[in-house]
Amino acid sequence: MKKLFRLVNIQLLGMLGSMLAIGARRSRKNARVLYAGIVLFTVLMGGIAFFYLYGMGSILKSYGKLDALPQIAMALASMAVIISTAFKVKGTIFGFKDYDLVMSLPVSTGSVVASRIILLYCINIYFVLLLMVPMTVAYGILAGPDFSFYVMGILSFFLVPMVPVILASILGTIITYVASRFRSMNLVGIIIAFAVLLAYMGFSMTFRGSGEEIADIGDMISRRVNSIYPLAGYYTDAVCKGDFISFAFFAVISVASFLLYSYVIGRVFKKVNTDVTTGRYKAGFALGELKAASPLKALYVKELKRFFSSTVYVLNTGFGIVLLTIGSIAAFFVDINKLAAGAGGAVILGQLLPAAVSFCVVMSCTTASSISLEGRNLWILKSLPVDARCIFYSKILVNLTITAPALADSIMLAIALRLGVAEGVILFLVSAACSIFISLFGLWVNLRFYNLDWTSETVVVKQSAAMIITIFTGMALVGLQFLLFAAAGSITGAYAIYLPAVIILSLLILRSLQADGIRRFKVL
Repeated sequence: MKKLFRLVNIQLLGMLGSMLAIGARRSRKNARVLYAGIVLFTVLMGGIAFFYLYGMGSILKSYGKLDALPQIAMALASMAVIISTAFKVKGTIFGFKDYDLVMSLPVSTGSVVASRIILLYCINIYFVLLLMVPMTVAYGILAGPDFSFYVMGILSFFLVPMVPVILASILGTIITYVASRFRSMNLVGIIIAFAVLLAYMGFSMTFRGSGEEIADIGDMISRRVNSIYPLAGYYTDAVCKGDFISFAFFAVISVASFLLYSYVIGRVFKKVNTDVTTGRYKAGFALGELKAASPLKALYVKELKRFFSSTVYVLNTGFGIVLLTIGSIAAFFVDINKLAAGAGGAVILGQLLPAAVSFCVVMSCTTASSISLEGRNLWILKSLPVDARCIFYSKILVNLTITAPALADSIMLAIALRLGVAEGVILFLVSAACSIFISLFGLWVNLRFYNLDWTSETVVVKQSAAMIITIFTGMALVGLQFLLFAAAGSITGAYAIYLPAVIILSLLILRSLQADGIRRFKVL
């Protein structure tokens, strides 16, 4: 047990160090800025969750169904854990970079597996708390429960993600193992991941509706969750009714499931890991004609292959564009007049669409992790007889390629929603300007906040400082559109300021990359 805790401690510190890595140096000033950003993010997301859950709880209370709120929050948290964790299995439990080093340590295979699952648990507990703490506050205000509610609720915070993490690990293992049986294992994994996420989003859309519909949904979810996930019933009885026996069942089953899963996976861990990491390869190689290409094209193809070789990379940076494309196609099959009336008219649609499209664009940034993903092989890239600008441009071109469908989507949306010429042109130009900006800015940030010592791609792609800074800056860029619209009072007036500002920022960043960026790249 002592070895297990030491292993967890080392891996957790390594993960946190990777997330907060700032180049080769971690100054106290930069660390404080990052910690302040994490606190700000926690407060912001916690506040949003509170107002959402408080509003839902108010509706449920008016129909006498308030006790469904904790169960709904638990179901949402559990589903989020399962969906997000299932795609972290490869790189965390299986196929992690330091597999040989960890397996050479004087610890049992079961302890290694347990430490990796605990690592997943620690990642998810933060996001579970972001939802469950606001739910506890909202329920406490609306229901005025006794002291036992808070005791059971706080203790259950740390039990809620345990079984979902195990279920996600099983799902992720199945997805990874099935994908590894195919020659195009990465493509199969990406397709399965997108299918699961789209199904999850389709289910999430059922939460819309009137107050009575939400109350009915509350009853439906309570019945459905209890039938599929019996632990939810124990959780509700323990938290809302102060039933200590139900809480004991909930705790014992959660912990026992974790221990049993660790033992079972420990028995087959080496074989599964070998199958997953080796995959299936085509035999019968024959030497053919050697093709040559320009340095830029060769680097671009190499970067594009690197992008599609990682399911986590594709999923985290390409899902927004996929949703945008699906929405653009669906726009041809909806009632335009009804949609416009629901949104407040065509003028409001013209205002909202550029922000919605640009949001999907700025959420799709590959360059924010492209330097870090080179890892310890960066020296190979630096040793190539090509200019650093060529390397930068190849990474930027990949991001522009990934976001290019947004331009076609803008045209489809303008046609489907019958926007005016001015609104359609603005929509197209905003998509293009934001795509160029986020491609340049992501690389600019990653050259300053890089991490070359990662052991899991997930840390670099989803949780690194460079990615967080890039995403939040992109969100601020989207929010700026609303501020300018409020100040200018018209779409054309707002974007007459916005578009030149984004273009100027992009040019300044490009100039910085060509000067200071090259200097930073050479000393990496």
